[in-house]
Amino acid sequence: MSDKPAFTFGVLFSQTGLMSVTEQAHLKGIILAVEEINSKGGVNGRLFEPIILDARSDEEEYARLTIDLLLKQNVNVIFGSCLSSCRKRVLPIIERFNGVLFYPSVYEGFEYSPNVIYGGATPNQMIIPLLDYLVKAERRKYYLLGSDTLFARETNRIVSEFLEESTGSVLGSAYVPLDTPVEGYKSVIRNALKFEPDVLLSTFVGNENKKFYDSCFEDELAGPALKIVSLTMTESELSAIQEEGRAGHLTAAAYFGTEEDTLNQEFLERYRAKFGEDQIPGVYAQTTYAQVKLLARAMEFTYSDSSEDILTALSGLELMAPGGKISLDPETNHTHLRCVIGESRKDGSFEIKWKSRDVIQPDPYLTGYDRILMAKRE
Repeated sequence: MSDKPAFTFGVLFSQTGLMSVTEQAHLKGIILAVEEINSKGGVNGRLFEPIILDARSDEEEYARLTIDLLLKQNVNVIFGSCLSSCRKRVLPIIERFNGVLFYPSVYEGFEYSPNVIYGGATPNQMIIPLLDYLVKAERRKYYLLGSDTLFARETNRIVSEFLEESTGSVLGSAYVPLDTPVEGYKSVIRNALKFEPDVLLSTFVGNENKKFYDSCFEDELAGPALKIVSLTMTESELSAIQEEGRAGHLTAAAYFGTEEDTLNQEFLERYRAKFGEDQIPGVYAQTTYAQVKLLARAMEFTYSDSSEDILTALSGLELMAPGGKISLDPETNHTHLRCVIGESRKDGSFEIKWKSRDVIQPDPYLTGYDRILMAKRE
């Protein structure tokens, strides 16, 4: 037992509320990584001690708890937030008090903070490869459906720009307010189908995914002629919907639990031993797991837990993670990630249909793209 003080940090995810199905997956990745680090004696003799709080899917609660962690509990590192509105609410607090925020979610890009480590994918890492894949498969007519969030609106703006300059078209879009009853979803879906799209592109988030996918299944809308495609439907959300309606949907993500590399097989075994044999980790758990391991690696190098030293040590750091190597871009604080497209199965897992040849450099401002899809260039 070490006599060195533990390294205490904040873990701020929603264990209740409309984002709970997603953010509980984030939390599982944290718990597993901490357990593994501490089983080996911690980092430089210091155990990791997370302070886990429930933000209840409320951006004001995120702000209140962030202030509490930074000022009253004297932590300077926080893992947390999923919705972009919550991240943007806590960002000025993190910057003002010089904390470090590990943000683990796919997001709409067009942001940089020296105090944030962005672990989720940017639009160029998921949206563009996904559109290339779909257009090459002759899926060219899109209807955009999603939760009424910043992520959905910005994502669909980007999708529209690329399709308009290429060989696809956007037939229409609709945004459903968070916490809308199921009947509201059914009417929106029926209206979208009047346009006869090839693809329903979904940007529903959290527990709202269940309402959308269950509504499609109950009205017999999902089928081989229509693809439901998502950037947010992962194993955790898939497990919540009706079993009969799970199969046949596409998701683009940086990781799926069915990855076959050795590290992932070991990760899967430990994950199921901890959380249950029926559990399948998805990208949300894998990202937070990898981010905790990145923090541990940085602290091994710096022997310090100050924000400045941690951020310096993290810059450009590489890590072999479940699913493959990841690294942090020193210019943007974003993560180099591989794009993987999976098709959902009835058992709640994904069959991998396509994978990028290598990791994709993050380009959060899309400065390196001319808005023309590869399918048109070829």
